[in-house]
Amino acid sequence: MAETSTEAVVCGFTHWRGTPAFALPSLGKFLKRVLGAVFIAEKGIWLFPAYYPYTEDVVRDLEIVVPNIQFNSKAQAQINSSVDTGKRLETFDIPLRDDFSFTTQPYQHQEEAVRFMLAMYRCGVFYDMGLGKTKAVIDVIRHEKIQTLVLSPLVGVYAWEQEVKTHTLPGELKLVPFVGTPKKRAQLLDTEVGDADIVVTTYDTAKREFNNLMEHFPYGMIVADESHYLRGYKSGRTKCAVALASRAYRRVLLSGTPSLGNPLHLYGQLAFLGKHIPATDFWSFRKRYTITNSREFYNPADPSTKKSRKLIVGFKNLDLLNEKVQRIAIRRKKEECLDLPERQIIDVPFEIKGEQKKLYNDLVVSSVAELDSGELVESANAGVMIQKLLQVLSGFFIIPPPEVCTGCKHLKNCVNDMIKPFTSRCVKYPEPYERKIKRLKTNPKLEALDDLLEGILAEERNKVIIWAYFKEELRIIEELLKEKDVKYIRVDGSNSTKGPKFSEQFQNDKETKVWLAQISTGVALTLTAATYMIYFDLAYDLGAYLQSMDRNYRIGQNNAVTVYRLSCRGSVLHYVAEALSQKQDIANTLSDTINCILCKHGLKCIVEAIKPFEKGCIHKSRTARVITRPMKI
Repeated sequence: MAETSTEAVVCGFTHWRGTPAFALPSLGKFLKRVLGAVFIAEKGIWLFPAYYPYTEDVVRDLEIVVPNIQFNSKAQAQINSSVDTGKRLETFDIPLRDDFSFTTQPYQHQEEAVRFMLAMYRCGVFYDMGLGKTKAVIDVIRHEKIQTLVLSPLVGVYAWEQEVKTHTLPGELKLVPFVGTPKKRAQLLDTEVGDADIVVTTYDTAKREFNNLMEHFPYGMIVADESHYLRGYKSGRTKCAVALASRAYRRVLLSGTPSLGNPLHLYGQLAFLGKHIPATDFWSFRKRYTITNSREFYNPADPSTKKSRKLIVGFKNLDLLNEKVQRIAIRRKKEECLDLPERQIIDVPFEIKGEQKKLYNDLVVSSVAELDSGELVESANAGVMIQKLLQVLSGFFIIPPPEVCTGCKHLKNCVNDMIKPFTSRCVKYPEPYERKIKRLKTNPKLEALDDLLEGILAEERNKVIIWAYFKEELRIIEELLKEKDVKYIRVDGSNSTKGPKFSEQFQNDKETKVWLAQISTGVALTLTAATYMIYFDLAYDLGAYLQSMDRNYRIGQNNAVTVYRLSCRGSVLHYVAEALSQKQDIANTLSDTINCILCKHGLKCIVEAIKPFEKGCIHKSRTARVITRPMKI
């Protein structure tokens, strides 16, 4: 309460660094209870959000903690304006400036996004991939004439360049791609950044150049493109993005997949918009929306390594979280907005035998032997198991380095100092181990790919996208394409920045028939010239899978699309395919919760929607979770 005073307390209205805010003199720390309260010590005032949809919440809180509060004419006008904004948003009747016109005509869903962002100082545009979110943001920048910082994956930087050229008049907006060597970035800071309309940089570059961006670029709006990159609340990337956002009065999240079934993915993104939006710290957020069980991890050979960790086994209060997100986000599905042609997903089986089958099953047996200790296996080890099995299915395996530590007199010191062999600190083997790859004599998966390509490329007009996971898979497929004399483009982590330039070639060059790339590079690209897509392998990161899947199924696609996934029944690849079809994020399962991928009941649980530790799971909620076995094939 405002002490015992009965005098009216007048609440004013101002713009603090561009953000609409209610203002009160310093009455006491009790004002911290008001949503979004910030104390500005040098001014001796408290500020509170005064923009839709939080105006109503703030007014309610203020009236509770300061019963004798009165809002001056400007504050009352802002309250009335916020109510009017809410009504107008029901039909997207948010007015545009009289002198504004779209350079390229938007689809209805794009114009709705523009009007939504204009009405909302902090918001998320969660549109499916391929619905043209970038164009909508560019139109907002043009309308507001506001300097904007865009954080993006590297490949997205160049996509933004293309989009600005497409959707603005020549010379209308100055975009600076703030990437490259430290020397190049220093030059850009001195000569280009300050007067840019848009600076686009990567999340990682922003972390390195945080102080320089704050000092040299007076942005009023910040955009987190592919905002699911902020899923990790602990990461330096997320912390930097949240800190950069504190400077901007307009903040926008762009993503087609903001959360992959885990509410914790949303915390960093909501905090980016404003700390009052999640309205709590991370650990309280985690406690509110997740169910956890304690599990013990230890090496059976060394019980002293035992440690306890709380693992997430379920979620709760998701209706409350959904309501929180819906207040600040606009969501559109592709099928609601576009009249796209049919897309068919077909699993193409292949069978392994002989040497390949024996090697696969031997790996399964060794995995089971490791798991039969009855203890949880750390997620990193589970991931290694799966990768080995996937490699064998693709016709190769990476030969592990030799065991050189057993019997070494330096072993104890190395364990204490965490020194690994084949690193510079190792006394006996300081040189890196040269990785060796062995290819198997037969490769049924490659033969299945060859058969598919034979049929697809028989028609001269057809083009195809081929996705792989390992670089060795790219090399194997490259050899096949060269043998068939097919012109192709290869993209992996080493040249993914050239993706937009390569996509132009793929779209326009009739002779270029194949786009061959790692799944992880399938971001911010348009490849609608291809009506066929083949997954030689599958990433178990659901976000990467969904991104890659929509490269040729988006605005501009006028033909039916066929997607083939090569699959070996009963193998981990079959499990991955089934899990992705049900939109389960196996990468998240491996890193954040528990590992079902190697459980022999895994496929059944996917089909029947049985969740870990819940009804139907063979593991009860109060028993130790054992990562059980992959199946022999």
